[in-house]
Amino acid sequence: MIISRYLLREILLALFAVSGVLYVIYVSNRLIRFFSDAESSGLPGMVIPQLLALKSLSNLTMLLPLAFFIAVLIALGRFYKDNEMLALAACGVGAGRLRRTILWLAFGFAGVVAAISLYGGPWAEELSYQIQDKAKANADVHSIAAGRFRELHDGKMVFYVESMGEDKRTMENVFIQGRRNGVLNVIAAERGHQEVDPQSGDRYLILEDGYRYEGQPGDSQFKIIHFARHGLLLEEQQVEPSARKVIASSTPAIWGNPGLYEKAELQWRIAMPLATLLLAALAVPLGRTGPRQGRFAKLFIAVVVYALYMNFLAVARSWVEHGVISPALGLWWVHGLLVLVIVALMVRQTGLPWLKLRLFGKAVLS
Repeated sequence: MIISRYLLREILLALFAVSGVLYVIYVSNRLIRFFSDAESSGLPGMVIPQLLALKSLSNLTMLLPLAFFIAVLIALGRFYKDNEMLALAACGVGAGRLRRTILWLAFGFAGVVAAISLYGGPWAEELSYQIQDKAKANADVHSIAAGRFRELHDGKMVFYVESMGEDKRTMENVFIQGRRNGVLNVIAAERGHQEVDPQSGDRYLILEDGYRYEGQPGDSQFKIIHFARHGLLLEEQQVEPSARKVIASSTPAIWGNPGLYEKAELQWRIAMPLATLLLAALAVPLGRTGPRQGRFAKLFIAVVVYALYMNFLAVARSWVEHGVISPALGLWWVHGLLVLVIVALMVRQTGLPWLKLRLFGKAVLS
């Protein structure tokens, strides 16, 4: 029991460290992409933290199996490096007991991955779609970048701000062009900011010290109006759901859908917790190192194996989606290949005498 707790402690400490590093790398790369997409699509910056948190949750299914795989390798690597495995073997604690401890922990961790893959991830994807739809429908001056023209309300209004205040709320040298009842309206103001009516809850763009031009120049109805303060109602746009990818569908919904994309997505979601178990099983024979090799000796090999495994899964998923292979074969053949690799490594290292006994009888023991 003490040995099991000691091993679990080493694995969990390594797991927290590796997960933190992988999460920081992912968030850094994703944050850059979000800012780039927000610049081109007009998403307000205030929704980026929400979208980043939701995307991080849905992508944990890819990060956690790798983190657990590396954590087990690091823990076992330290045991071999410090000759603790020899000491344990001398005390009668064999590799089988350590293997069972690791697999029991892997089963529990795979349950967490399964909950995220089957339920948490799809929920996060759907919620991120809803946030983006609402943000695009209600795009206002918060999505305006200084020094750039921006179309609002499906092109009905063109907005330009020369500079923004440090609080990102006050604007300098505001230009607005739009149509009201078919009449061209152009507004130029020195300053502007947003206000919310406390009674109605309507949002207004308050412009100060400017001019309003109505109609076409030279027309008899052309008007020039100077104002000290002028309010424009910012109309709330109806939220229209955008096209969803299958990754945003709930697991019960795709379970009852016979489409190829749905079958491929369902197998992908099941593959993530299964990958956690198989990679943990692979880490046991792969983590066996010599005292001089160090605890990180097999880290490069582990990353290569993980990359190949996930790429094969992605290829198999694409084949199912496009009807190249049968959904019955689906992604399962990739897991089968990894099982063969695990068995081959275990046979090479331990010989698996119980397997030989079943296959060849007692003769192999003589």
